[in-house]
Amino acid sequence: MPNREHQYYVGNDVTFKGTFKINGVAQIPDASSATASIYKLGETTPTVAETTAIISSAQLQYKYTPLVVGRYSIFLTCTFNTGVDKRTGQIEFVVRKKEAH
Repeated sequence: MPNREHQYYVGNDVTFKGTFKINGVAQIPDASSATASIYKLGETTPTVAETTAIISSAQLQYKYTPLVVGRYSIFLTCTFNTGVDKRTGQIEFVVRKKEAH
């Protein structure tokens, strides 16, 4: 799961999605092992404390709503091989206010 920044706007509902790949092959997470947590950059208290994410085949998904202005990181975590291998991926995103031009 690469680290990259995405941009969204206040009020958007966003479903974050990611996969973990080894040698280019998407890995299938252990059932019920996916979690998500969201932090506003610069803060130590999570905006969304660790909560359950969805596993759909090899993809992790977490829907976040409603977005407010700020810079954030979402951390998607899961285990593989009956808990032997634990992976965490990070997606950075910024939320802006829509402005009329």
